[in-house]
Amino acid sequence: MKQSPNEDDSKRILDNLVELTSQREQDMLESSLLSTLVEVMRVDKVELFACRWVNGVPYIRRRLSAAALDGKAQIAETAHDSWLPPPIFLYDLLNALDKDDGIFRIPHGLCLPLRCMGSIISLLIIHAGSEQKVNKAMLKAMARIHENFLRLLFEADRDMLTALNNRRKFDLRLFNLMATQLQSPEEQTHCTLALLDVDHFKQVNDQYGHMVGDEVLLLLAQLMQQSFREDDSLFRYGGEEFAIIFQGLAPEQAAVALERFRVRVEQYPFPQVGSLTVSLGYTRILPQLLPGQLVEQADRALYYAKSNGRNQVHGYEELIAGGLLDNTQRFGEIDLF
Repeated sequence: MKQSPNEDDSKRILDNLVELTSQREQDMLESSLLSTLVEVMRVDKVELFACRWVNGVPYIRRRLSAAALDGKAQIAETAHDSWLPPPIFLYDLLNALDKDDGIFRIPHGLCLPLRCMGSIISLLIIHAGSEQKVNKAMLKAMARIHENFLRLLFEADRDMLTALNNRRKFDLRLFNLMATQLQSPEEQTHCTLALLDVDHFKQVNDQYGHMVGDEVLLLLAQLMQQSFREDDSLFRYGGEEFAIIFQGLAPEQAAVALERFRVRVEQYPFPQVGSLTVSLGYTRILPQLLPGQLVEQADRALYYAKSNGRNQVHGYEELIAGGLLDNTQRFGEIDLF
């Protein structure tokens, strides 16, 4: 029996909702949302712009674009787009969006802000002519479902103290990055994994108490967010140990950023504690290795830094080339994800 148009629409909506809520990564969740809007709302094109504020001034960067082709959404990533000041009509809109959850008419279409944890994190731009009918109630409902699910992902992936990504997110991000490199070798870019550890952190806890120790970790996380690029993934790996995944940076370039951060921490006046230092180790991400092997390599470089005076940055490959480490892997001492 042939389904009616309304039944077809209902099935399409339910199928897209199932797909939307099956995602466990923000990038995939956003792609699923754009596909749903193109296929269910029957609009020609949807774009998603990430938002951030620097000294109170908004900047946007296009992350994804979806266009209809034979009734199906074609997703295009726009990873190379830069952060730019928004056009004047979006600039005025962003500065008036603190409490307004509405859908706004803009040139060539509609704009809908997306929020997470109370802040605007992105803008949906729906390209639709003035004569084209868009079901605004449906659009708003889809956006709210996306926001609710994004909040669940945020809470599952974040360290509660520092708000950095947690160990679960680290495992997933590293595995997915290596899998992508392995599947698409022609698109490989230089990537680097770094681990850092707070020197003599146990003494901080013993002398000043765990509340002060937690404050140190929180301030260190904030320094990391201020010091590294937007595209660098930051994680609290466990305890006083943190991890960084540099995408698009070779180890030599990552070493410069890590050394700059080491100096910044050394010069930072931590309340009550005074001065602190960190030790750092890094390694090149190669998809031919297991994630656990990469973690071990970065960890061995970190251990070398801590064993040879602390407050240092060392690279695994550099230490191997200099004969300061052997390249024997010790799988029994690490977790293989």
